[in-house]
Amino acid sequence: MERGDIVSVVTASGTLQPLLSVQVGSQVSGKIKEIYVDFDYVVTKGQLLARIDPAPFESRARQAGANLDMARAKVSSAQADVTELEVKVKDTQRIYNRFETLFKDEVVTEQERDTAQTNHEMAMAELEAVRARHELALAELKQAEASLESAELDLSYTYIYSPIDGLVLTRNVDVGQTVAATFQTPTLFVIARDLREMEAYLDVNEADVGRVSSGQPATFYVNAYPDTTFKAKVVEVRSSPKVTQNVVIYNVVIGVENKELQLKPGMTANATVTVAERRDVLKVPNAALRFRPPREDNKVAGLVPAKNNASAPEPKGPQHLVYTLKGKKGPRPVEVVTGIADDKFTELVQGDLKEGSQLVVGMVTKEKGPTMPRRLY
Repeated sequence: MERGDIVSVVTASGTLQPLLSVQVGSQVSGKIKEIYVDFDYVVTKGQLLARIDPAPFESRARQAGANLDMARAKVSSAQADVTELEVKVKDTQRIYNRFETLFKDEVVTEQERDTAQTNHEMAMAELEAVRARHELALAELKQAEASLESAELDLSYTYIYSPIDGLVLTRNVDVGQTVAATFQTPTLFVIARDLREMEAYLDVNEADVGRVSSGQPATFYVNAYPDTTFKAKVVEVRSSPKVTQNVVIYNVVIGVENKELQLKPGMTANATVTVAERRDVLKVPNAALRFRPPREDNKVAGLVPAKNNASAPEPKGPQHLVYTLKGKKGPRPVEVVTGIADDKFTELVQGDLKEGSQLVVGMVTKEKGPTMPRRLY
């Protein structure tokens, strides 16, 4: 038994990624005419990255503008016809009213009165038809305006701008290449917002993920700098599982500072997460917790276990049995309660043991020589 520090850790590996990366695509199809940035260019929000050949879109915009002018002319013509017919309707209404009065005074015949009425009704019908044509012309005008707006919008999409401040990670197109924005928007560039702060996505086994929580400190190294230890902190434990080779794993996200810009996206981070830590505590060797003496029908030299130990029920939870030596009486079981553990020692929380107590971790048999060395702690 001895005193010391115990640090319980979970080890895992994962991939470094920027906090935010944006895929810049094209909303229209066409040929790349110009590219203004390349790999590792620092760009600002709104900066022009590339341009698609605008000639086809300019032609469509001009055609849409001409259609709009024609639609406006139709509206003006229909409006003039409506005004003319409204005057005609008023005139035929006055004539009909006069003939109706003259008919009552028996100045005009019934046929003349009926003819004036018919002329008025025909003028009203013509007015309704002209008004319908005017409404149709107005609808065509709105359609032409929408077509022009769509053509101008497509023309504006030929300019590809950066949506964020950042660094160009990838450029997937070259000048002269044709991009097709049909079912899926093609990715032209990938831009990372800021590489001075990054994240690593660790794959943690389901047996260990229960010990990991947000805020725990972590360290890691990358193959590019094997002698450099980088500090990190757990920022998220994700609940979505994935199965790799019949093993269930979870993503644990750790935040990484990259002020010197040594780390690059895609590097493999070999991380160690500190899940618990105890300072200046009594430590039990893990081998002592695993040791069990043989049954009495398999006695060994100098070590005779108690008769009731072989049939004693195995403790559950944090309770364990360790064995100490007192003279030649053989191993004496001591029940202990344990805490956290590392790869060699386990914290002693409760038990009739003191610093310097000797614990059995192995023994030597009588028959054929040593099967396991005898060690005392």
